[in-house]
Amino acid sequence: MKYSIPYGNRSMDFEIHTNRVLFSGEMTNIPPVSDFKEELIRSLDAPIASQSLASLAKGKKNILFLVEDNTRDTPLAEILPVVTGYLKAAGIPESAVSFMTAPGTHRLMTDEEVREKLGSYIVDNFAVYQHEASNTEELTDLGEVEAGGYKLPVRINRRALEADLLVGVGNIIPHSDAGFSGGAKIVQPGVCDFVTTQATHRGAGLCPDIPLGMIDGNPCRMGIDAVGGIAKLAFIINVVKNFSGEIAGFFCGDYLKAHRAGVELARKSYSVELDELADIVIASSSPADMDYWQGIKGLTSAYFAVKPGGAVILAAPCYEGLVHNHPLYAHWLAQPTKVLVEAIEAASPYDLDTDVISAVVALGSRRVLERAEVYMISDGLSEEEIRKMEYIPAASIQEALDAALAKRPQATVGILPLGGISLPVLMKK
Repeated sequence: MKYSIPYGNRSMDFEIHTNRVLFSGEMTNIPPVSDFKEELIRSLDAPIASQSLASLAKGKKNILFLVEDNTRDTPLAEILPVVTGYLKAAGIPESAVSFMTAPGTHRLMTDEEVREKLGSYIVDNFAVYQHEASNTEELTDLGEVEAGGYKLPVRINRRALEADLLVGVGNIIPHSDAGFSGGAKIVQPGVCDFVTTQATHRGAGLCPDIPLGMIDGNPCRMGIDAVGGIAKLAFIINVVKNFSGEIAGFFCGDYLKAHRAGVELARKSYSVELDELADIVIASSSPADMDYWQGIKGLTSAYFAVKPGGAVILAAPCYEGLVHNHPLYAHWLAQPTKVLVEAIEAASPYDLDTDVISAVVALGSRRVLERAEVYMISDGLSEEEIRKMEYIPAASIQEALDAALAKRPQATVGILPLGGISLPVLMKK
């Protein structure tokens, strides 16, 4: 039978006997909200563990919305005009409202990308800023706090700290370091520097396994939430989507309680229930296709679906190559697990030369390689780059699948068409 998985803006086909296929990545079919605008306004007016956004905004003169960048797919161009219209109806002047993109350590967006992401109405009528993690002049050093069992240096964009109402907008999906995105992640790493982000992500690297979907006891998430409190993140507007990309729920209100409520729906929405692990897992990086900083999410999802000694076939276009702003990523991807763990344990968050963030992200790759061999199909990475990561380059999924089956004639196969957001869960028998 012919199967197909997303590959950027197209698809890749391959053929396999259906009796080999254990799972094909089905997620729970959660219906979308019936009326987008009505449900959003209801959530703003009756939020979780918080006053309404209109009540919080009353009398405020410097309301700053932190918004995600183009590595995430919340429909900001649809959401933000509803939110600003809601505030205007409540008597809040447009002059009191501004926006800041919160890319963490990602690259800045182009003007065209900002307009596409936020929408022309927002760009043309409000002040819009971009956070840049390396711009020390825009950062305020707040010293160190205790979070997740270790000292956390906190450096936050001054505009966020100067706001008299700080609101975060984003989505909630499984995340290999923070457990799930959303909530205070819009602050950390969103509008922090490399030092603070190294400190929180180091916590994920010290976990005994990849903390995908892990909230409780996750030191990375503890650090993120602590920074959100320090920044006085007053309100969040988070969405959870279904597997078709439609908004299934709005979670507005307290940055911790509303986020955790959203996590429950996200866990239901993005879980792929497995009766057993597969010998070969075919995963798309979709929708995390921009570069391999994003595309590796498809690999770490596959980790939870493949048998030890098996194979992962990753299709990741990586249109912008390996990564932006992390020149040591390629180096760390080539290092064995022991070297990575030792570097993460020894590194200070102030040591920018080590680039702990890259080491932590690369550790996910090495954990997969300890379990399975990896084949990779990518237009954006060269064969040399793929081989340096100790993956096997392939021209197509079919080529990689045939090679993996030649080594495992009786192999079972699993498919994760949306590997970039999948949360494979092995069901208990």
